[in-house]
Amino acid sequence: MKNKPAFRAYLSAYHNEVTGSRLLVVVEFPDGTTRRILIDCGYFQEIKYRHLNYVDDLNPESIDAMIITHNHIDHTGLIPKFVRYGYSNKIYMTKITQELCPAFLRDCCEQQEENAEDMRQRYPDQADKFKPLYFPDDVERATDLFVGVSYRKTLEIFPGIKMTYFENGHILGAGMVLLQCHCDGMQDINFFFTGDYRRKNCFYEVPPLPKWLRKLPIIMVHESTYGKTNADEIKKCFRENILMALSKKMDILIGAFAQGRMQELLYFFKCLQEEGLIPKDYVIFVDGPLGIKTTHKYQSILSWYNPSKADFLPEGVEFVTGKERMNLLNDARPKIILTTSGMLSNGPAKYYVPLFLQMPNAMIHLAGYAAEETLARKLLDTKRDEVVKLGSQIIEKKCIVKTTRELSSHITADEGIEFINEFENIVFLAINHGEETSRNVFAERARNETSVKEVGLIDRDNMYVFYQNSTKHVDYTDMLIKRLPAKLNSSYEMSSKQKDLEKRRKRQEEKAEKKKLRNAAKKKRKSQNKAKC
Repeated sequence: MKNKPAFRAYLSAYHNEVTGSRLLVVVEFPDGTTRRILIDCGYFQEIKYRHLNYVDDLNPESIDAMIITHNHIDHTGLIPKFVRYGYSNKIYMTKITQELCPAFLRDCCEQQEENAEDMRQRYPDQADKFKPLYFPDDVERATDLFVGVSYRKTLEIFPGIKMTYFENGHILGAGMVLLQCHCDGMQDINFFFTGDYRRKNCFYEVPPLPKWLRKLPIIMVHESTYGKTNADEIKKCFRENILMALSKKMDILIGAFAQGRMQELLYFFKCLQEEGLIPKDYVIFVDGPLGIKTTHKYQSILSWYNPSKADFLPEGVEFVTGKERMNLLNDARPKIILTTSGMLSNGPAKYYVPLFLQMPNAMIHLAGYAAEETLARKLLDTKRDEVVKLGSQIIEKKCIVKTTRELSSHITADEGIEFINEFENIVFLAINHGEETSRNVFAERARNETSVKEVGLIDRDNMYVFYQNSTKHVDYTDMLIKRLPAKLNSSYEMSSKQKDLEKRRKRQEEKAEKKKLRNAAKKKRKSQNKAKC
């Protein structure tokens, strides 16, 4: 006896923690039709997962459609690689993301040789594996596949499969995605992907989700970046720190991500100006080609999307080119410099940081997360008057370095629980996009503090299958949910030899750096003793 044809869907993740976001939905219809839809196609930025960018763990030719939640490289950066190796179908995104994304992919493309060289140095025994992932013509072919979609406009992307974008405050153009899979006579299988989520954005209102969506039976995929942090645990100190620096006539350097953070900071300083809190002699400079280009794009997009916020630039702001950069610190006027990158490891920040470090009356302020092995983390880990090694330079840290988490574009744990509780019929809650401890803590809170029927973690170890047995005349009680071993890590994680090499390399670097710092400190003490004599 033959098995009854099934209406079912598989949900799997090709990432473990915060970056490299790729979620695969495979829908199987009773007539044998199968559709494979990729939600995001992101680049791995964490050191321990970066090798996965070079692994072919998913066949691009097997994907029928891509849906992009927003324009951050950890959600878009592998699109050109997929196109290079055979993907040729539509890539859906909001109309705003369609305008912003090409410049970021071109910028990521320019970094491919440098990224590959970094991997060759980390894993010299496998150096031949690490080559640029894609080239400019791959980026251009990818952008030709982009399809811009309006918010709240339902689009049938395949017979029986519809998608709808809903507004998201994470960054301009970000969207939450509803994917509705329909089979005659059966209840739909509905997926709702929050993407990276935030309730508010200073450039636009995030309207409430419609009641029909909040009542709809859904399988929700929710992020957990701040899954173990409540809003009241985040100290709001950025404004206070900036006002302190301004009162002392300090020069201020702020590392800012090219989209989102840089534009929000410009609006913040415009508001300070309007309050009369920035002295008239201060000049605000913006440096970083991608950040400047994106700022102008924001002005253009907001002119039709939300004209009331299109004029967000501070009065007298100056945009800096490469030639002007060399003379900027010779400008005697007190200054605020906003520059890329957010973690200071790339872009013009690499020029400014060594100079600011030596300035006692200066402040470097971080405006976001400082990942392991970034320049931002190195500065935070170094006390004032200690020395910092930057390439071949050894510099004494004289300036103040501050940081804050209050500017994050992610929802906190308590806000996430509140958001989940707005929905009346979450059949299954899949937690992703967070460090392991954050995912586990947030999943446990969701089990205890929401009415969700079932909660699970989705990563490279865990995938799920949803068998829809419920007919149109009954509720979802007949849906069968099974967790399956994804086994992606067992096939593709670093070999033990790679891991040993990585640990050994890190120990050697730490040992060498400590030795250099000790020698520098010793040399400094000797010179101070001579000066006293």
